[in-house]
Parts: sequence; structure tokens; C-alpha cells
Amino acid sequence: MYAKFLTAALVFAAPLVSVASTSVIVDAKAHCLSHSFGGVSGGAPLTFQLAPGRYVLSLVNNTMSCSSGDLSNGCDMDTVFLQGGWGSARWGAVVTATPTVIDMTRNTMPLAAYVGDDGCYNNTGTAEIKIEPTS
Repeated sequence: MYAKFLTAALVFAAPLVSVASTSVIVDAKAHCLSHSFGGVSGGAPLTFQLAPGRYVLSLVNNTMSCSSGDLSNGCDMDTVFLQGGWGSARWGAVVTATPTVIDMTRNTMPLAAYVGDDGCYNNTGTAEIKIEPTS
């Protein structure tokens, strides 16, 4: 009897439990796409999936540079492009230090995260995209 009650309580409570926050790491060189001199070249986007829901994404622990570690003269890479899924990022969104809210309506398509630069060859550093579920 106790086991049935406990099972029923867990089944009811499961949807009420919030999913823990997570993160992904974007590499300024490996996840860089460059297209200014012809076709797209450079690295490849980081791909990941999120379950349906609403999420707040922000860029934290950012050391990305477009010039061998130099963070001056506009080389502090402070934006990651996000595209994919079936929600609000389907046609593109940006992730910066300022929180961005995205909605995921299906879990059948991955998201792609990448940086853009006219020359990915000398990019250095990484940034963490912090992903927090919200209501």
C-alpha cells in the first residue's frame, strides 16, 4: 500500500520538479565560421539539444579573442550565434553576457552555437553558455 502511494506521489510530482541548469563550452577557434572571402570555412558549430521548454541563456567565463588572446581593439568576442530547434531560435538568436530567453517547442532538432570571424585561424579562448530552465 505504501509503495503504491509513493509511486502515485512521484508520478504526480515529477512534472513539478525543475530541470537543473547546465552549460556548454564554445571554443573560439573550433566553433568559428568564416565567410568573408568566399565560402564558409573555419571550424564547425557546436551542436546540442534541449528538451521542450523555456530557457535563459547567457555567456559566462568568456576568454574568447579574435587575435591570439588580445582582448583590445574590438577582439573581445562577446557574442555567440545560436540557430536551430523548432522554437524561437529556429532562424537565429544571439547569446551574450545579457540573458537571452529562448523557447524550445520540440526536441527533434539540435541547436547550433558558433562564433563568426573573418579569420578564425588566430582565435583563442572559450566561453561557457549557461543554460537555465525557466517558466
